Amino acid sequence: MRAKVESIGILLIVLAFGLMTGRAGRAQEPGPPPQPAHLVLDEMRTVYLGNLARWDNDVPPLRWNVQMTHAARWFSWDSVENRPGGYCGHDDTLGRAPWDRGAAFGYKGFLGAENCFCGYVTPEYAIQGWMNSEGHRANLLNPGFREVGLGYYLRESDGRGYVTQDFGYDSVYPPVIIEYEAITTTSTTVNLYIYTNEGNGGFTGMSAATEMMIANDPCFTDASWEPYSAERVWALESGTGWRTVYVKTGDRLGRTTIADDTIYLGETVPLDELGLHLASSTTDTVTLYGLDGGGLPYVQFSQNWFADDTFDTFTLWWGNGEQVEDGDAIGGTAFRLRPGNGESFAWVWTTEFYKETPFVAYFRLKVSDNSSGGEVARISVKGGGTEYGPLSLRGTDFASANVYQEFPIPFTFHDNPDDVFLIFQFWRSGGEADVYVDGVYIFTAPQPVESPMIWKVPGGNYRGGGIWVRYTDDAGNFSAIEEANLNPKRISVSPSSLAFLAERGASPPPAQMLSILQEGCGSFTWNASGDADWLHLQPVGERVEVSVDTTGLSVGTYHATITVEAEAGVVGSPVQVPITLIVAERLNRIYLPLMD
Repeated sequence: MRAKVESIGILLIVLAFGLMTGRAGRAQEPGPPPQPAHLVLDEMRTVYLGNLARWDNDVPPLRWNVQMTHAARWFSWDSVENRPGGYCGHDDTLGRAPWDRGAAFGYKGFLGAENCFCGYVTPEYAIQGWMNSEGHRANLLNPGFREVGLGYYLRESDGRGYVTQDFGYDSVYPPVIIEYEAITTTSTTVNLYIYTNEGNGGFTGMSAATEMMIANDPCFTDASWEPYSAERVWALESGTGWRTVYVKTGDRLGRTTIADDTIYLGETVPLDELGLHLASSTTDTVTLYGLDGGGLPYVQFSQNWFADDTFDTFTLWWGNGEQVEDGDAIGGTAFRLRPGNGESFAWVWTTEFYKETPFVAYFRLKVSDNSSGGEVARISVKGGGTEYGPLSLRGTDFASANVYQEFPIPFTFHDNPDDVFLIFQFWRSGGEADVYVDGVYIFTAPQPVESPMIWKVPGGNYRGGGIWVRYTDDAGNFSAIEEANLNPKRISVSPSSLAFLAERGASPPPAQMLSILQEGCGSFTWNASGDADWLHLQPVGERVEVSVDTTGLSVGTYHATITVEAEAGVVGSPVQVPITLIVAERLNRIYLPLMD
């Protein structure tokens, strides 16, 4: 993808061919102030109008992005506040080009184009101007981009402003867009555009989607897999307010990614609720919940990391072998290494994986005959010139014939300029058994289980990719692979406190209710208890009826606590609710007149 930048002057529409050089090294103010609501609205409307222009020209819409918007806002501010003589270009006063700014503000993908208006203009005027300029139009309608950042800046004192539009593409992130990124809708029926990954995904990412599921909640309640389609009509939950749609896409190898988008359902959107929390983003950590090895003390993680026999770099170097269909294999195919013509040897490789980090490769293999006590296969890993293994496998190392089994090899991919390859190697070495190579899972090195756990994602670019979990111990045992839980069960109680007012010797005051709120994926059990004899609790569905017994109590103020405790692993548990009881000698009732 060729990087392009274009600028338009506010009074005279001209193309700015080439990049204008800024002054590097000068002192900078911290950055733009918090974006006022009316400029956030301008940004979001510009994204939406740009998407309508793309759709009118048969180009898919763009997802609004946090990091590129931060970069665009900063550049618009810089072009006004740090350029007293006026400016119309793309290099900032630190000497950075648009793609450098994108990286500096945390965008991990490819920021490849930028449009600018060298003054404040309305969203309608901005899109019209860019569409009427050949270079800007090419940027705006480029089908290679999937995300957009918009930065408006307007100095109220003199009306000077700047508008910046950045375009990007992140190979690990297939966005979903509701109604071309409209801010609001009055209909519960909306159009979705759902992107898919491209190519085979390599060792670290998802390949083209073959299936998807859609839901109005992050737990995908009652959702089911359906064939992937880029366009889909969907029904939002009824009512009024913000509505988020979640889409999980999956490829033929079982690798998944979740993306979401949000729209306001209603006539008038509250301007103070607009903001970058509605845009796509990236993070370098992810919190995992509900981790439990069931006796296995260590945990490992993988973010769709798998090397398959169908990859372009999978090669048979010598001996007999071919790819075969296999219903028990991941993706439905395996590579068979068979007897004859001496040993058979194959490998699969990449140059793009995380370096200087300990990992474990799990080779998924099976043999047609497991009766031999001699060697039938060898496997090894070469990472940046260092070989791990080979591990010699006998027929009897396989628990059953014709059943896939995994064999682990710890490794590190070293940063070696003289050997830039990570290679998984497979030999069929002896006997008459066929050796079937399905693929290789890659997991992080084992670490003690704790829950919840914050995982720092290798590469620092988590964008919704599926996370696999595996548990191990020191004896070489390991569990089956599970999908990580990123949506914890949570408990909260409303209201947060209760107060009772009673008259000594009179009837007790009316009972009050506590509501127990359950959030997250799946229900859970809970119980409520109090620490005072005068306090009485009665569960009623998902509520607790709270009453007090003032018998024998003297005049005064009494304090107690209700503790609501959920089952293990529920975030927010236990919840403590303070209770205040005031016993008075006499309560005087005052009646106030109604006021018009």
